[in-house]
Amino acid sequence: MTRLRESAPILVAILVVVALVCAFSVATSAYLDRQATTGVRAELSAQTGEDLALRASLDIADDADQQDAEVRRAIAKTFDRVEVEFETTRTLEAGAIYSTSDRSGPAEALTVPDLASRADFETGAAPVGADEVAVQADAAATLGLHLGDEVILNRAPFTVSGTWRALDALDPRWYGDESVETGGSSDRLGPFVITEDAWTRFDLPPKAVWTVVPASIDDFTSINGSSVSAAWGTVQRAWRGEVSGFDSLQVQRQLARTLDDFDERVEGLKAIEPAAAVLVAGSALVALWQLVQLLVAARERETLLFWARGRSTTAIASRVAGEVAVTAVLGAVVGVSAVALGLFAVSEAGQGTLVRPSAFAVPAVVLIGAIVIAAVSSYRSTTSVTQSTQGGRGGTRARRAALPGAVLLVAIAAALSVWQLRRYGSPLTPDAEGTSSIDPIVVVAPAVALIAVVLTALAAFPAVVGLYARRTRNSGVGTHLAARTLARQTARIAAPLVIVALAVGAATVAATFSATWAHLYAQNAALHSGSDVRISSPLAPLSAEQRDTVAATKNITDVVPVDVQTLSVGTVTGSVVATTPDALRQGADDAGGIFSPDDAADAIHADDPEPIIPVGATSLTLRVEARQFDESPAVSAWIADSLGSLRRVVFESPTIDADGVLAYTVALVDGANTAPGSLVSLDISFANQSFDAVRPSFRLKSLDAQVDGAAETVELGQFWLIDTLSEFSIPPESTTTGDGFVLDSPLPSLRMTVSSDGTASDYLRPPIVVSEPLARSLDLQIGDTIALSLRDAVGDANAVVTAIVPAIPAADSDNAVLIDLSVINHLHQRVSSAPAESTDLWVTTARQQQVRDSVRGVLPANAHIGLRDDPEARQVLGAAAIAFWAAASACLLFAFIAVGSASSSRLRWGRADIAALRALGMRAGEQSAVLVRELVLVLVVAVLAGIAAGVLVSVLTVPQLARAAVDRGYLSSTATLAVDFPGLILLLGALVVGVAVVLIDLSRRVRSLASRLLPSEGHE
Repeated sequence: MTRLRESAPILVAILVVVALVCAFSVATSAYLDRQATTGVRAELSAQTGEDLALRASLDIADDADQQDAEVRRAIAKTFDRVEVEFETTRTLEAGAIYSTSDRSGPAEALTVPDLASRADFETGAAPVGADEVAVQADAAATLGLHLGDEVILNRAPFTVSGTWRALDALDPRWYGDESVETGGSSDRLGPFVITEDAWTRFDLPPKAVWTVVPASIDDFTSINGSSVSAAWGTVQRAWRGEVSGFDSLQVQRQLARTLDDFDERVEGLKAIEPAAAVLVAGSALVALWQLVQLLVAARERETLLFWARGRSTTAIASRVAGEVAVTAVLGAVVGVSAVALGLFAVSEAGQGTLVRPSAFAVPAVVLIGAIVIAAVSSYRSTTSVTQSTQGGRGGTRARRAALPGAVLLVAIAAALSVWQLRRYGSPLTPDAEGTSSIDPIVVVAPAVALIAVVLTALAAFPAVVGLYARRTRNSGVGTHLAARTLARQTARIAAPLVIVALAVGAATVAATFSATWAHLYAQNAALHSGSDVRISSPLAPLSAEQRDTVAATKNITDVVPVDVQTLSVGTVTGSVVATTPDALRQGADDAGGIFSPDDAADAIHADDPEPIIPVGATSLTLRVEARQFDESPAVSAWIADSLGSLRRVVFESPTIDADGVLAYTVALVDGANTAPGSLVSLDISFANQSFDAVRPSFRLKSLDAQVDGAAETVELGQFWLIDTLSEFSIPPESTTTGDGFVLDSPLPSLRMTVSSDGTASDYLRPPIVVSEPLARSLDLQIGDTIALSLRDAVGDANAVVTAIVPAIPAADSDNAVLIDLSVINHLHQRVSSAPAESTDLWVTTARQQQVRDSVRGVLPANAHIGLRDDPEARQVLGAAAIAFWAAASACLLFAFIAVGSASSSRLRWGRADIAALRALGMRAGEQSAVLVRELVLVLVVAVLAGIAAGVLVSVLTVPQLARAAVDRGYLSSTATLAVDFPGLILLLGALVVGVAVVLIDLSRRVRSLASRLLPSEGHE
């Protein structure tokens, strides 16, 4: 007991170190999982429509009820091991042809068993009989259908039983069907809801569709989200032989894609956790190594005593190893139990916190490491002591070479790990299946590099001590004694050096990572959103009218259209982002200075060949010369505002001027067709026209804008291209001046669009801005030409590079191009009669979250709303920085333990010196100053070494780690290092305070010993 009592401080220190490591590992893992769980639930809460559902469809079987039961059993079996409850809804659907008294066309027919609970009936009720149909209210209004009217579906007559609107068109059970909210379009009206029995009246059977929706988003965690995706991915194989009609099975996995996308965005957390854990584990093992060295050194006299009594070297060493093993196991139990109690206390009622098995990997390594270190160190010390090799403190050549050899090995490992990290750019590496996995060599780079630099400082410490001793030879007795003790007892005195240096280095890395990550996250968030709020709807592009609806929402300053396409140049893929120069200046974010909207706007600006409508114009008057037409053509115009939205205005029936010229007039309604803008196209529609004797001709004469009560002439000298907008019709002959055409065959309508180059060739050479990664991939320089394949373009557009920037906002890839939206509109106008739409909107607002909630209901079901400042996403990904701060704090606690243990150990083996110096007349205060000076020198060297190590490791590894831990790291090709100085100062200040307390206590204890200890009492 006396022996254990004398070693108690060191054993307690070992217990605390192991407990801290175990608590850190388990708590960090649980914290990151909880943050990821919060994130996945927030992500799912922001989704609507098909993004929250899974679907499977089959040709309906002869026994539909049996098929339904089979599919439901298969779904239950698929998710049997997934801790998420799902609700399954079966519907029947097929295309149909509707007919009313005056029109017919394609329709969507559905059977929705629970329509009454999912819809609000404006008139009537859900169908009951096989000859009844309930029609979506907007579709019914389009067709003029009312309750009791008859409508023909696939030649079968139905009576309208009611008209309805969905209670929630964003309900995932509708799977984002736009017609549920809008009633469809001319391409397909509906839905027309009929009973299941009614399908027997059709020639073709319907598809049976099962929509699978999670019962509660709160069922999802960071762990089971990927399990849902993986389980649904097995359906194509697992359902074979389980369901009727398997050969017709079609699977849609939008919810799985939503979960996969979230996992991809937060996958950096998977790498940061082990990086921080390895840093703590490495520091803990070094701390345990130092503490075990102190323990075996304190046991040297006892070792000699046991040896004299006949104990074997192995038996003596086993006792020490056993004590350390018991202490370490007890520490592990204490650490894990403390975290378990904490998790239980903060868990919500009925919801426990699961800890992944991987969370116990680091505690297991440290526990085993402590036992191995104790066994090896005690055996070597016992052997050394029993062979009388200077008390076991380094009298052999092998022991003197051990530290440099260890430093060399660790340095080689660090160099390899850091090189691989910098080469890959991330601790995550892609595998053959397209997913990412953690590279075990790369993930240890920060910890191994830090340990290598600190061990190098430890190896150099004797030289530093020697220099100090020579410099202080004539500086007084106290200074000389401190230098002499450091020179003779370097191994013992330098025990806290490594641990304090690691703590300071870890704090430096944490401060650098935190600030670098915060800057990079804000930059990437701004680049991805492009503005305060980004509305993205690639599957259901947004019209100018929808933009106006969004712009009318409260708290919105500006709304600008943005179109994002896929870039494909050879083997290089990326994004084409299109917006106008004014839209860039008005709505784009500068992403913390990495992107200049003004410079980019100037770079993509080109001379506008289109007629420019002056500011303040309230109406337009177009005069044309139309000869030999049976009836005056009808004219409408497409006007693009400065932000790129195209709107159609219809001219009134013309009046005839004295010279026979037709004058068409249209009022420009403020708000809907606000000037300034440009006249992009004219649509001319013709009545039935005869071609027996003459060829009708049409020429533009003039365009006037009414501004402040006066007519202002708008230049019409452009060359106008003639298009039929049909691949089956040949455009008529254009006039030589490009201001009109001559008809030579019947056509229902024509479009006249301003030529981009002033000639009939319409040769496009748009200026573009490219991202630096794309410029490197294609070896582009300013002035080079690149062939772009753009939507609606016939052939490639030869674009000219006018600027190269680090990144393009709103791009979904680092390979990106920025182009004027007017070019995209021009291409669209030449091939399509449908209104031009954009995939995205940029919204400028000071209240991002309120706007997100407000506009959700006016957007398509599958539109995604992203915020530049998303606190939930930042909190989730910010857990990476918290993990590093926690690691640094753990290392700081190790440092306190090491310094305290070293001071206690110094008193134990230095008692004889204290007694001797007292006998020689040295006062207690002088002796106290000597010992404090020794420890201060060690700590100064440790702090300097730690700062140097932290700076070096930060420069080499933090940019790569930060890019891995931010959302869409591909948007930033480089990461600028920054330092969180307040956090660093706080940790270093805590270290200074803690060390000061230890030094004060050491001084007090030395004074006490020196004042009462006799020379004969200095021997243990």
